[in-house]
Amino acid sequence: MPAWCKIDYRMEVKYPFPMKTWITYIAAVLMGLATSLLFGSFAATASILSAVSSYLISLGVFIAIPVVFITFASGTASLMKDRKGHRVAGMAALWSLLSTVLLSFAAALVFVIMPESFPVTSSAGSAPGTLSALVSYSVSSAGSALYPLNALWSIASATRFIISVIIISWILGLALKPSADIIRPAYTTMNSFSEVMYRISRTFSVFGFFIVFLSSASFFTTMYQEKTVFAAPGFILMLTLSAAVAVFAVLPLLYGVFTGFRKNPYSILYRSLPQMLMGLSTANSVASIPLSESVARQSLGVQKRVASTATPLLSVIGKGGSAAISVIALLSLYIATTETMPPGNVIAVTAVAAALVSFISSAATGTECAAITVIVLQMLGINLYGAENAIIAFLPMLCGMGTAIDALITAYGNSIAASSIQTDVEIPYRDTL
Repeated sequence: MPAWCKIDYRMEVKYPFPMKTWITYIAAVLMGLATSLLFGSFAATASILSAVSSYLISLGVFIAIPVVFITFASGTASLMKDRKGHRVAGMAALWSLLSTVLLSFAAALVFVIMPESFPVTSSAGSAPGTLSALVSYSVSSAGSALYPLNALWSIASATRFIISVIIISWILGLALKPSADIIRPAYTTMNSFSEVMYRISRTFSVFGFFIVFLSSASFFTTMYQEKTVFAAPGFILMLTLSAAVAVFAVLPLLYGVFTGFRKNPYSILYRSLPQMLMGLSTANSVASIPLSESVARQSLGVQKRVASTATPLLSVIGKGGSAAISVIALLSLYIATTETMPPGNVIAVTAVAAALVSFISSAATGTECAAITVIVLQMLGINLYGAENAIIAFLPMLCGMGTAIDALITAYGNSIAASSIQTDVEIPYRDTL
């Protein structure tokens, strides 16, 4: 056969710009909305989608626990080897503190500008103490996981509150510091396992849009069947404006201050859309950790050891988004109960209390806004006579928006921590995840 007749079957079609995760995740949310509009009127749709999405979220947590355990230990050992662990942890903690305080007061300012009463929802008539019982159950479950009975059991049972996994992994990482020749093989082995976990995380990130699709379909269907969103457009507008101020103004400006305005915060924002949309649809920060670590390393230019340690830490203490949404919920509940605008000192105290409580709210993963609301009311000695139960029907929206902002806080915190030890790099768009 002449050479010109031969066909090279090894030829591959290569696209100059393959589909990026931020695009596929947006498409997944839109598909979820379309599914809700098509089938949301059927009574069984919400229960079916809720069951399927809950299973997929649990699968995400199932993947996240070993990822955190192995990558955090490896990252800790690597940072301690170069004596940079304290700086990374310190910058992550400082970023979490300042972002939480600023977002809480920004939310309070939005409320002062356009105050709205919390709407009457389907859960408003629940028995007093219903919301408190829900929060108490979540917190007690997290507390029992912290009791030091067995290290392996603590890791296996940490499905909602990952602080026990972080502590055990941190201790292991300190022991793995390659300060002697006999330790170096173990350090190398753990680093190799860490690469395996990142390969798993990358696969999870690429196909995670399927979780977002079903979770967002469940989210939109729940809100559609609730109907309150259509009856209270003013409250929804205030809530949306608060989130927009946090995402497009407060956090980018604060990120610029931390980095000396040397990096574009909006580049971080759009590249972090996958974990934000995952957080919005699932309201579960733990399930988003593999996605956050993978995006931080492969799209934001964060060194592996920084992403491995800063991401779990920020997922626990970086709850400024949940604090801000809780401030809106609390202040609007005040108006709904008293029919008067709360005075300035009450607004300020509420913002401070919500910011403080948010640092322990990860004990109630998935219901952080509910936990912050209940604990702040108890701290301030305020009795709403069961009016706080109205937020139960809105928890998917409140917690979802809070978790989405928290995911952005984690992304910015990763970049800041990497910049503080001068290990961050710029990733070209074509090489991003």
